[in-house]
Amino acid sequence: MFNKVAGKASRFNYYIKGATSASGTFGVCLFATLLCVSPSYAETSSQLKISTWDGAYKISQEKAFFDPFSEKTGTKINVSTHKKPLELLKQWKESGGKSHDLIDLSSFEAEQACDAGYLLSLNEEAIAKGTNSEKIEADFLSNSLIDCAVPSVAWSALMVVKNGEFKKKKPRSWTDFFNLKKFPGKRSMKKSARYSLETALLASGVKAEDLYYNLSTVEGQKRAFKKLSSLKDNIVWWETSNDAISNLKKSDTVMGVAFNGRLFNSIIGDGLDVTLIWQGQLYDLDYWAIPSNSKNRPAALAFINFATAPKQLAEQSKWMPYGPMRVSSLKFIGKHNIANIHMAPYLPTTKAHFQRAIKFNEGFWESSKGKELEERFQSWLGGSLTWPDQSEKQAR
Repeated sequence: MFNKVAGKASRFNYYIKGATSASGTFGVCLFATLLCVSPSYAETSSQLKISTWDGAYKISQEKAFFDPFSEKTGTKINVSTHKKPLELLKQWKESGGKSHDLIDLSSFEAEQACDAGYLLSLNEEAIAKGTNSEKIEADFLSNSLIDCAVPSVAWSALMVVKNGEFKKKKPRSWTDFFNLKKFPGKRSMKKSARYSLETALLASGVKAEDLYYNLSTVEGQKRAFKKLSSLKDNIVWWETSNDAISNLKKSDTVMGVAFNGRLFNSIIGDGLDVTLIWQGQLYDLDYWAIPSNSKNRPAALAFINFATAPKQLAEQSKWMPYGPMRVSSLKFIGKHNIANIHMAPYLPTTKAHFQRAIKFNEGFWESSKGKELEERFQSWLGGSLTWPDQSEKQAR
């Protein structure tokens, strides 16, 4: 049995085009139905239906996984896209038979779908072996295997500093980000409690492992808002990923928070001159899963085995800057297939970048406490932040 994790992101248009190659082996075991199979590629179904995210993310999967798997097995892959996969899985479950064979989910969605019985359970034999003798569970970064899904790639929100703004000492941490005395200038931040309050707490000295516990308490929230308030007059807010990049191009903005994929696109495509600060990055990841009503289970398992094999998993990083979630994949990271630049400096999961990475907890933000905290953030923006004890006193 694998572990449970908690923890979605919009998809962006990244700098990708072209084609790629394939490799992979498999042997699979369907734990949920106690049916063990070790099919050859010739035994896979002639068709697979896959639901995934749209845009460049889907294109990168076509190049790295869908086309090579079809070429190797003769399986035709029909791809559709989703925006609310949990609702889709619920519809498939309630339909009593109508379903796709595979689905791409965020970590939070994978856990929710697993708990709701929307997905098949898997065991280690559904996953290709690593390139060394390591155990499969240990080969996946950050203890990320769960019962019903297999991790694929990670993306992150991180600190970014404009080059040329600071001649001597340069900002390198969230503490530096919030230090206006040492590093004056405007900061670009997401207009949301998400990311803003995490970074504020980290800057105030809260340890990564205590981050979401602190956000769940009034004391921790007050600490976060106090720190964020110290920057309030120097924040340029953004609501879309495009705005995050536009803010960084403004002359008075010296640093900001942005998503690594959009940053890569602007660095390579537009010449944005910045340094990515990976310390304290807030990452999330995507999973492959099989809906419980899938009619092509052996073929779906074969695809997961193929797409999450170490070398094949690294292929996606050659089309967009999402990092493979397997340690054994990292040595296969190469150059972008079109831009011809090394991708390791732009990926969140390389050894150097992932050492002090922090798992973004979408589950917290989707909980009642998280939603209340987002409302409180919006009140803070408007200058009317109150706390439960204050409200109660005012009511009396």
